[in-house]
Amino acid sequence: MPNTSRRTLLKWALGAGQLALLDRAGLLGAGLAQAAEPDVPSRLVVLYVPGGFRPAYYFTPMEDAEIPLCVPASGGYLGEPVFFDASKVVSLGTPNGPYKPLRTWQSWDPANPAARGAFSPLMYGYQHFALHEQLSVLHGVDQGTNDHASAFISAMCGVAGADYRAPAMHSIIANHLYARHRETRPLPFVVVSGERGVPAGMGLPSHASPVGVPSIDALKPMLSAKPTDNAWWTGLDARTEAPEMDARGRPTGANLKTTTVERYSLGRARPRLGRSTAKVDNYLEGLHGSLSSVSRVLATDVVSVLERTKGIDSLKTNRPAYLANYLNETFTYTFGNANFHLTGLDPRMDMALRLLKSDLCTSLHVSLKLDFDTHNGSGHAFSCAHGRGLMDCIARFMGEMKNTPAPGKPGKTLLDDSLVLVMSEFGRSWASRASDNTYNLPDDHHPYTSVAFAGGNVAGNRQVGTYTTRGLGTPVDIIEETGSPSKRVPRSADVVTTAMRILGMAPHEFFIPGGYGEVVGLRKG
Repeated sequence: MPNTSRRTLLKWALGAGQLALLDRAGLLGAGLAQAAEPDVPSRLVVLYVPGGFRPAYYFTPMEDAEIPLCVPASGGYLGEPVFFDASKVVSLGTPNGPYKPLRTWQSWDPANPAARGAFSPLMYGYQHFALHEQLSVLHGVDQGTNDHASAFISAMCGVAGADYRAPAMHSIIANHLYARHRETRPLPFVVVSGERGVPAGMGLPSHASPVGVPSIDALKPMLSAKPTDNAWWTGLDARTEAPEMDARGRPTGANLKTTTVERYSLGRARPRLGRSTAKVDNYLEGLHGSLSSVSRVLATDVVSVLERTKGIDSLKTNRPAYLANYLNETFTYTFGNANFHLTGLDPRMDMALRLLKSDLCTSLHVSLKLDFDTHNGSGHAFSCAHGRGLMDCIARFMGEMKNTPAPGKPGKTLLDDSLVLVMSEFGRSWASRASDNTYNLPDDHHPYTSVAFAGGNVAGNRQVGTYTTRGLGTPVDIIEETGSPSKRVPRSADVVTTAMRILGMAPHEFFIPGGYGEVVGLRKG
């Protein structure tokens, strides 16, 4: 997806495909729906790990007796300890209801979590920031495919396939909450980075389409209001505030600051409505909505807002002691003395935090560095070492959110007001112990995976579902779209549904082809 520009923004338009499907789901109402529950998060943050990860090495749902059957014996990778036995697995907190608590390999030294060598500080961040209080993990999710592109689409919208058959959940939430936040969030759905793909809005109104904002510098050439950045706009950008009208000239209930050119353009749709077919009218209304969205973005000096906002803040001013033996970057880790240093993740995480703290967006997608599509003999060790490293970086990101007040919500943190999902497109092949106690270590695509849910309205410290020792998902309790209870292996559609429910949407307010249900145990109450 190209970086945001005025041309890109002007291309936001209502898609024509599958309008009947979207209308049935009630998704074409331009965000007129509101979350029914008052105390639910108002943001969706998706942190995506490219290539397919092995989450059981990070949060372990298996019984102790099952661990040696599918987790190799302790070893090393580039000077970093990898793999573990059951005696090294610890719970992060007291069990919450009839579910296993979050458990992980205690690779760190309890007396000195910063120690390295025979120890690793990675994954200690979840204990340091007490994230188990607002974090649970769903295991054994069937993505319905082994293909990267199809599985990415499955993770984003709940239906595997070569193309989107439903909008990405980011777009659904951006659309659902648009009416509530359109005055303050001019960029409803932002993608900071998307190496494996960009979630698609598939026919939703323009404001639900993804906009690429990789950096502040990428925004300056087209969206900065400073004459030093864009001198050619001087004298052409004077704005007048007035009540906003829809394409048919009806007040929307909001105000809009427009230039003379924008006011003229916004008035062109109304006299052309009703002259042709309903599809043409829908298209004209979409164009009108697109221009309104563009006007709102340009009226908000987003560049200046982002420049004033501190992204990485508390992690710098109060750097966690357990990171003492790593580089000075915030989102980094090291293997051995200098066998590997993760670098370059700070800019995208800083950009994501600026967007969240400035309250400019509702949905946010960030693809993390490193690709786990290894296909080699060291794939399991790579997944264990680097996966735990990236997961600890995610813990730091959520720790920064936990230490940041939520904009406009006294007493709440940014994490309280957000739902954070951590996911990959699928899993990878599982290890298996042979009769001679050696391990088979295949390294290929695997359709079963896990998803972490964190933030507001999430039931804390639970592992819902598990895996067989061959890496297959097991049945969990689900409330189907009809309201009837069932017990089956969870699917990607159930992940999307559960996220929508945590964010306050009712099942009839969205639609996923093929059926969907909410996984019991992840939403509070």
